[in-house]
Amino acid sequence: MKRVVVTLLTGLLLIAGAALAKPFEEGVQYVPIEPQPPVATGDEVEVVEFFWYGCPHCSDFEPTVNKWSAGLPANVKFSRIPVMFGGPADLHAQVYYALQGMGELDRLHEKLFHAMHQEKRKLRTRDEVDAFLEENGVDMAKYREAMNSFAVAAKVNRARALMRRYGIRGVPALVIDGRYRSGTGFASFDEMTEVADFVVAKVLSERKAQANP
Repeated sequence: MKRVVVTLLTGLLLIAGAALAKPFEEGVQYVPIEPQPPVATGDEVEVVEFFWYGCPHCSDFEPTVNKWSAGLPANVKFSRIPVMFGGPADLHAQVYYALQGMGELDRLHEKLFHAMHQEKRKLRTRDEVDAFLEENGVDMAKYREAMNSFAVAAKVNRARALMRRYGIRGVPALVIDGRYRSGTGFASFDEMTEVADFVVAKVLSERKAQANP
């Protein structure tokens, strides 16, 4: 397998201020997604984290991205999309959406990371994942129904299409406004979220310029 290597505008500007002072470079720390979609309108921006439960870097990134996303202003919407690099990653994406549909994702998201990276459980097969979920009190009949549902299949297909559209080849990765993805050259996970703040401010500046030529 491949190595799986900002409330109101005022609040946003305060968050982005520190990032603006840093020498973040287009094409390095953040990369335009091609072809570039049209510049949107309004002041709502979406930030998406692409991740995989089996990725140790994603597990290490969790405390940082959780703290950062909890402090975002109301106009910045954060969500996650599991990647599909084949094998266990595809299974984990299906499990993610099944648990989401059951209302169990918030309870078990961190536990899945902990099981794989602290407890060293592999959870690479359906039987291993099912055993873990049963141990954690999941209604297995509802879970199996969800895993085979059209809703989960549709979400998985959408996630796969977005992963390809955005050129996601490694995780964790952040996509801002569907127009930029995180690049390389980060000194820390905190810097990765600072870049996201920087790009959110850039996106809103581009929208303002378009609305007031």
